Amino acid sequence: MDKCFSIPLKPADYKSYGALVTRRTLSQLKALYVDQAAVERLLEDGDPTVYEVYELPYPNDETDLLANITVLHPGQVGDEFFMTKGHFHGEPDTAEAVIGIAGRGEMLIQHRGGELRSLLVAEGYISYSPGGWGHRVINSGDEELVFFAVSGANIRHDYETAARLNFKAPEQA
Repeated sequence: MDKCFSIPLKPADYKSYGALVTRRTLSQLKALYVDQAAVERLLEDGDPTVYEVYELPYPNDETDLLANITVLHPGQVGDEFFMTKGHFHGEPDTAEAVIGIAGRGEMLIQHRGGELRSLLVAEGYISYSPGGWGHRVINSGDEELVFFAVSGANIRHDYETAARLNFKAPEQA
């Protein structure tokens, strides 16, 4: 794909431009949820897709930007809403911005030192996670939460720190 492009902010259009599609199901994310009995009850009826990420093919240069659209479906596991896996960046100074396209939810951001904040994700809003902060998006609405995310191509996802802190206040972790 040419590095110069202009495409609509719609998952279907991303697919036609060669986007890589990653689907995350409840069975892949079950460790995120507190109520494991609720997870197992939901899995008895199948393995629902929690979200899909449509990512434009990775750039070859770490000075480029990564761009993707995520569709986070509505749903609950016990008292918790469907959420993304969440991650920190292996390159800790790299930031990420999320721009709401449709739906309503929140982005939990957590500093490696433990501080936790919540930012609105909704149509027309930009939520910014600075370097040193991990992030996870939660769909607290009853429709798909669709958002565009952009970050430096050097991010290297750090899922281990996200799993350890799990986007909870230090006294809850």
